[in-house]
Amino acid sequence: MGRSGQLLLALETSGEQVAMALYDGSVIGELLYDAGREHTATVLPRIRELLADNRRSIRDVGAVAVTTGPGSFNGLRVGMSIAKALSYALDVPLLGVLTLDALAYPHTALGRPIRAFVVAGRGRVVYADYRRQGVAWVRDSSLRSVRIEELAEGLMSQTVLAGALPGEHEQLLRGRPAIILPPPSLRQLRPAWIAELAFHRWRAGEADPVAALEPIYVHGGGAEIVPPVQLPVSYEVRSGQE
Repeated sequence: MGRSGQLLLALETSGEQVAMALYDGSVIGELLYDAGREHTATVLPRIRELLADNRRSIRDVGAVAVTTGPGSFNGLRVGMSIAKALSYALDVPLLGVLTLDALAYPHTALGRPIRAFVVAGRGRVVYADYRRQGVAWVRDSSLRSVRIEELAEGLMSQTVLAGALPGEHEQLLRGRPAIILPPPSLRQLRPAWIAELAFHRWRAGEADPVAALEPIYVHGGGAEIVPPVQLPVSYEVRSGQE
């Protein structure tokens, strides 16, 4: 692809670790850093740093993607505000990506059900379930908030857990027979996963209404109904002779 206007900038600000990526059909560059509570002061300078490090300018950006949550109120608010401002200023499409969709996406190749989750504070996680339906992967419409120790409840078959866990809970869950727990490095959200999902939609001519796109919050003990979605398979695993 040509450089001008073909670059997608992806932002993930739903937690204390901020992540961003440049993508044009392949990964141009990624940046992850611990923002703590300093999202407002740090995100824009880091976007400029990512562009400069990869010899790109803001004029090369043809679309902006941002995670919609669930996650922290302040982090999501800052990321959404910056993504909308860039979309307006550059006159480029805006694409929202559910954080849980990005966490589930790389694990679709395993062919097993997936439960993607984010830690929500106060000993809770928010999760969504994904299952294969024909050649597509479908997310259930309900996002649920439960205590961390309840994360594996209700699983009827071996299921991939996708998300970062505190160490003590990881050891507790690792021994359960219904759980497939990939290494921590494969469960840490990469901004390239967000970018790739958004890029699929962008190239298909899709975009989200800038004024209407809002963060998704799921409070303790509750559930949030969101439209079900189909994910592309991250890659196909084939065995035997071709």
